[in-house]
Amino acid sequence: MKKLGKKTKRSSKNNIPHNKSSSTFQKKSNAKKIISEKISENIPQVNTQDKLNELLKDKQSLDKLKKYVDNNLSYDSIKFRNIIFKIGDVLLIQASNENLIGELIKIIPENGIKEYPFWPSIQVKWYYKKADIDRKKNNLINQQNYDALSDYELFPSDHKDIIYIESIINKCKVYTYEEYDNISETSELTFCTRENYEINTGLIHPKFDEWKKGCICQKPLNPDQLYIKCDKCNGWFHPKCCGIEESESNKIDNFICPNCKSLN
Repeated sequence: MKKLGKKTKRSSKNNIPHNKSSSTFQKKSNAKKIISEKISENIPQVNTQDKLNELLKDKQSLDKLKKYVDNNLSYDSIKFRNIIFKIGDVLLIQASNENLIGELIKIIPENGIKEYPFWPSIQVKWYYKKADIDRKKNNLINQQNYDALSDYELFPSDHKDIIYIESIINKCKVYTYEEYDNISETSELTFCTRENYEINTGLIHPKFDEWKKGCICQKPLNPDQLYIKCDKCNGWFHPKCCGIEESESNKIDNFICPNCKSLN
């Protein structure tokens, strides 16, 4: 008997919270004004635009700050804090309310942000999270539908922004649903995707109702939930939907799903 999903417990080191209280557009826009909190032990923490403006008035501090930006830039890669970031990399981005995730699509060596033309900047295309999706528009009001989405499921969008490179925290890994499902261990920086999000309409594509379904509940499968495989039809099923406690599922040697039982 094989289990589907139920990944090894993730580390909480890089916890990525969801914020349901503010709109996604506002959260994304905030990322433009935030740089990492600690650039140097010798420089005051910088996490707001006001603090940044104050710091820039001090030439000595400004010179120290510049040292942390590698000037050896090209249009397909950038080196920052001894890490090389390339076009196409998926990045964890620091913002005011929560950490965001975006794909690096353009590197702008100068003049990316008018107020600070000497700073390199990047353009990213945002991934939206489960908590960002309009549940009513996308037929996710039903809790069972909503639970079919993993908390680590991302929705590529057509929403782009230019941000400071200092907003970069780390790289992420984004896999297709099938790839992700075959990974035995994951981290807080590991995600999956199987649909896109259109910011103008607030809709996901393909529509939720068109996703591949499983189990007797006929809901899309969540790769981070526990499933058991039927030894007859090879289908995957929620233990709960079959009247089985999750804690008991490992003790079953041969599992025959309710659908196959009904055919006997």
